[in-house]
Amino acid sequence: MRSPKQDSAAFTQAPEAVFEAALGVLQNAGNMTLLAAHNGGRRLIARERPKMSNAKFLDIRVEGDAGAAQLHVTVGTDPRTPKAMLDGKANAKVLKNYVASVRGAVDESSPAPASPVADHCLQKKTEVPWADAGQDPEIELDGNIRAAYGL
Repeated sequence: MRSPKQDSAAFTQAPEAVFEAALGVLQNAGNMTLLAAHNGGRRLIARERPKMSNAKFLDIRVEGDAGAAQLHVTVGTDPRTPKAMLDGKANAKVLKNYVASVRGAVDESSPAPASPVADHCLQKKTEVPWADAGQDPEIELDGNIRAAYGL
């Protein structure tokens, strides 16, 4: 990823509820594609295709125990796109908006219902099982982006 931006947010809800909210926000956004999901490891990888800037990758992880959860989000520009002066600023904006949307979904001020997904990653246009959340998925889009994404 190019020009990565990271943020974390603490929640008093269970990690499962925060993960479901994070998944719902991705599924309800019109410009996001879910590239990989692991329910047990509470990890999501998505690609955003904005209209006026370069495509972005989001790496989302939810950690914690029954009483509290921590949401970790990293946003970076697709390294296969041309470099732009405002990549970092655009990534920070996407990050801020995504974390705010998850907060809204968790506290139900702006609900984002989630549909269940299997543990998978995309290889070209085929969903392949993602068995071990400890290992990064082998995602392929229009060629192998694994090395470019940094996985």
